[in-house]
Amino acid sequence: MPWRVTEHSPSSSTPAAVPTGRGLDPLKEDTRAAWAYRTYLRTPGAEPLNPEVGARVLAAVDPDDHIEIVAEAAVEFHSQDCVVAAKLTREGTAPFIAVRTMRRWILAERAIGAVVVFTGPGRPGLMASSTKSWPNVGCALACTADDGREVSFKVFSENEDVDQLVRLITNGAANEIMLLPEHPEVPALPELDGAATSKAATAQRLLPSDWRTSEEIATAHMRALGFSDAELTGGNRDGGLDVVSRAGVAQVKMQAMPVGSPLVRQLRGARPHTAHHLFYSTSGYTTAACEAAKEAGVSLFTIRPDGTISPVGDAATELADAGVHDPDVVQAANVRQIVGKYVQDVVDRIGAAIAATDLEAPGRTGRYSGHHDRAVRYLIMAWKKIEGAPREFTGPSTSKALRSAAIYYHHTELMAHVWFREMGVSYPGGDGRQQPDPDTLDSFYN
Repeated sequence: MPWRVTEHSPSSSTPAAVPTGRGLDPLKEDTRAAWAYRTYLRTPGAEPLNPEVGARVLAAVDPDDHIEIVAEAAVEFHSQDCVVAAKLTREGTAPFIAVRTMRRWILAERAIGAVVVFTGPGRPGLMASSTKSWPNVGCALACTADDGREVSFKVFSENEDVDQLVRLITNGAANEIMLLPEHPEVPALPELDGAATSKAATAQRLLPSDWRTSEEIATAHMRALGFSDAELTGGNRDGGLDVVSRAGVAQVKMQAMPVGSPLVRQLRGARPHTAHHLFYSTSGYTTAACEAAKEAGVSLFTIRPDGTISPVGDAATELADAGVHDPDVVQAANVRQIVGKYVQDVVDRIGAAIAATDLEAPGRTGRYSGHHDRAVRYLIMAWKKIEGAPREFTGPSTSKALRSAAIYYHHTELMAHVWFREMGVSYPGGDGRQQPDPDTLDSFYN
């Protein structure tokens, strides 16, 4: 049946630029579509959409909207009969792609690139009654296109679980989506790559009045040497270790007699594969301890009564002069501080936005029946993610792990913002844009 292209004007501002050119797949690269489209491409028998057709689909998506579903479909024009649509099969029909955004359905015909837009809900209808086996299982829907045409179509399930498809169409993708478009109201991820801590930092001047203060002096000294993620083990001793970091461990002794060789050898054996072993003593070392340290590769340091620290032996002197240069270690403490503050800011912003907004106020029903319910699931899921995630960033942590934590919370804030965005409610935020990169939560926000 011949049909014409429906021109569509998004309800908000001018659509974002769509990448074009040989080798580029706009649906795969645009943050509004990438997650849903890549999910579709992993389904059995899925074929990529022609880039030009993909660009036309994106032109029908508002710049601040996003796609939740991309699926194969069959279409019956000039009909709103779900029973008829339920009997459609993949075979013998023109290949269509059905796209579900937060605000509309979009049908695209692969061969000629024609696009039909349905602004509004589109309710799931019957499961295909002609067969109950894949590949023809799906949901039938009846809609009126923006150009006034009555259309019924069937969205095919990727497997025999049609209930899963019904839930996705009805409830949205809040439970599983891994990429959402950036928005000026949501601050960008913090910059972590340049967050280095210089080894030239000086240790805080404390007096070794008790064992606890002595350990704090040793921790500060290690951080100044470049072990920026150095942390006290606290009351729970870790194999006799008092200070631990990714690249170094230390034991601290405050006793009347000089430290002997058994304790030095014990330190080396506690974490034999760690790069650096440091010993701190307020009473010095025996000659045998110095010989054992030289053999075992332990760096000895003396904490003087005024809180200053002196190296004992060549290994400690070299370490004091050169410090450590592991980029992950150098960055970790500063990154942890940045991420910790960012996480708290995200939690505070989401909490403040919810507290300042009457979610059930008149007018918060959305653009169509059911729109509010689909959007509020994002807000609920965001709060669940906050409640279920660690809020503390203590102990040795790599920069990679801390960046993953920042991505987790940034994605969570974008999820919370979906409800505010879809309901037209202002959200306290900032400014920032990110670029996607498949195919994990971290890489999407890389």
